[in-house]
Amino acid sequence: MFNKSLLKNVVVYGFMAGLLTMIYCYVLYTNGAVPLDGKKAPTLLLSMVCMILSVKSYRKFNPDHTLHFWEGLVVANLTNLMGALVSAMSLYFWLSGSGSSILSAYISESIQTLQIATVKEGYIKEMGETSFKELIDAFKILSPKNIAVDEIIGLKGKFPLGVLISIMISLYFRRGYVN
Repeated sequence: MFNKSLLKNVVVYGFMAGLLTMIYCYVLYTNGAVPLDGKKAPTLLLSMVCMILSVKSYRKFNPDHTLHFWEGLVVANLTNLMGALVSAMSLYFWLSGSGSSILSAYISESIQTLQIATVKEGYIKEMGETSFKELIDAFKILSPKNIAVDEIIGLKGKFPLGVLISIMISLYFRRGYVN
């Protein structure tokens, strides 16, 4: 069963993952890059490190230093979810407040990328002209809320990708009980 360190590990390492994500985004921003979408991909590695540390710490505080697969899975996923929530809330407040220029720069940069002739032709060939126009319109109405939700559950969000990572972490750290 779960021990007393579950909540502590999830909160500490989850908060650390969210904080590291925001530090990474701030460093990108200060270096002149727009810290959204694909440029945030390395933050998944930061979350993975925090998930590993959380599961390792949880196993360390078990009475006989053992860990079942499902315990590791729960600890890793909750840590990842906590980190995604912290980073999503931080991004929301950052983009809502002084970061409105960041969001508008991201929108214009994305639309310019989509308007490149080869990108546009390839997208229209695969998905159709109406789908392309809908994509452009969707970028124009993008809000900080959309960015925050995408940080958690989007296609490139931390939770869907973190589930796969947590399975690997749980398999690595599981240990059977010795009789």
